[in-house]
Amino acid sequence: MTTAPQIVMRRLTLTTAVWVCAVSALAWWWMYLSGSSHSGGSAGTADMPGMSGGGHSGHGSATAGTLSATEAEMFLAMWAGMVIAMMLPVAVPLVAAHRFVTRPKGRAGAASTSVFIGGYLLIWVLSGLVPLLLLAGKRWLLPVSEGSPWSVAGAGVVITAAGLFQFTGLKTRCLTVCRSPLSFVLTHDFKAGTLGTLRAGVLNGLYCLGCCWALMLVQVAVGLHNLLWMGILTLLFLAERALKAGKRIAMATGGVLAGLGVILMCDPLLHTPLAGLVG
Repeated sequence: MTTAPQIVMRRLTLTTAVWVCAVSALAWWWMYLSGSSHSGGSAGTADMPGMSGGGHSGHGSATAGTLSATEAEMFLAMWAGMVIAMMLPVAVPLVAAHRFVTRPKGRAGAASTSVFIGGYLLIWVLSGLVPLLLLAGKRWLLPVSEGSPWSVAGAGVVITAAGLFQFTGLKTRCLTVCRSPLSFVLTHDFKAGTLGTLRAGVLNGLYCLGCCWALMLVQVAVGLHNLLWMGILTLLFLAERALKAGKRIAMATGGVLAGLGVILMCDPLLHTPLAGLVG
């Protein structure tokens, strides 16, 4: 028999899913438009690692030198759009759980949930500084052409590492927290007001980042504009959290990615058609 709290939770989940997915859809649309605008390449960004739109051109521009301020700003803007598009849908159960707990507060509860999810997204947006620094270092130390076999091999290294991370204890611990959003909300004290709510959102964002950081680096390796990979990874994040077999799915994903990564690492020798999967 369905209880009253379960009914309320289902309604809140549906309502939350509608507005969260609406915001996410706008982010996806923006990513699509941004990818289209850069598909032809521009002087400042066509050769920037992680900014390719997917596919293999076979004659990419050299990526020697340092990143300009404009390129860095563009990368961070794209990263912010990407994490909103991918991680907001993943957070639907979390947002619904928070609304369930704060619902008796009325508008104050809704504002509290906004602060909570703001803290969650803040961690994801700030995390973009790490791949930005890695890409800047790559351009400075390893000036290779985007789309070259060695660039594909580099993406293979990242994908292999991400696959192996799926089997680690850190992944398991963080995924366990991410799979229990209501438990997380109920075990964190929001009596500290707005600051306490923001702190709880930041903490959950850190758990989520600990769970997904390696797969997000895969997205950087294949190109932030690669919507196919964005879609695949978003579905994987959702499956890991929402399905009963989520932990087994995480490990299966790790095996597939590790195998794919090894094949891509051999691209300079094998010239595998799978190289077309990375941007």
